[in-house]
Amino acid sequence: MRAGTLRFHGLAAELAGLDLEMSKEAEAVLDHFGSVHGHVVPASVREWFALAQGAAVLRKFSNDDMVYDAERLGRAEVYYWPEDNGDWPDDVEEQEERSFDPVGSLGLLPFMVENQGVWVMAVRLDGSEDPPVVISFDDVTPFAVWQPQADRFSDFVHARIWDAPVHLHGKQLTLAGGGEPSALLEVLRQDFAPGPPTVDGTQRHSRDGDRQRVLLERWRGQWHATLWAADEAGLAALTAAVDPTTD
Repeated sequence: MRAGTLRFHGLAAELAGLDLEMSKEAEAVLDHFGSVHGHVVPASVREWFALAQGAAVLRKFSNDDMVYDAERLGRAEVYYWPEDNGDWPDDVEEQEERSFDPVGSLGLLPFMVENQGVWVMAVRLDGSEDPPVVISFDDVTPFAVWQPQADRFSDFVHARIWDAPVHLHGKQLTLAGGGEPSALLEVLRQDFAPGPPTVDGTQRHSRDGDRQRVLLERWRGQWHATLWAADEAGLAALTAAVDPTTD
């Protein structure tokens, strides 16, 4: 199957460089989802998880995070009550294991868990074909706080694949000053194309057909740029373009 035949994930599939094919078993599970949960799997989510390698690709282009396969999507989640905090009831000696349905009760479809359980990603079932992705740092519970991560599931998938080599093999620069790096941003706006968007504050810019990439992030009040290129010559050219301290 060619990446260009995909409606939502062609760019991500092409960037991953993998031979993708549909799984009839996954398609059957996803088609049955609506009769079980009362929600149809959004078209973008269905397209990705119907791929035989869909979950594996997201896992590969991550920090070994746990990605649900089609059969796992929509299953009941387990949490422990009461939460281990100051609201612990006086008459309760130990936690009770409980389960709940995030699809039915919250309109959320969890699909990825960080490899140490730090965060959970879920799709918000808002009726759109390419729905938003939200993140929780509180596990999947009825009380969790969910924050926006990407406006569209297809953007999230594309960004994960785009980011992976930058995070794993990129050259990191700590930018001077605490304010927005306006000079660098001006260079990027003039000579680079925007990468896949997310709404977590991360900025992505690329050129040379995505063979040179710049990832801009802010941690604890400090901006950082991570540079990646497909070869050494490209990295040297990229560094010269964006790093004013380069000789």
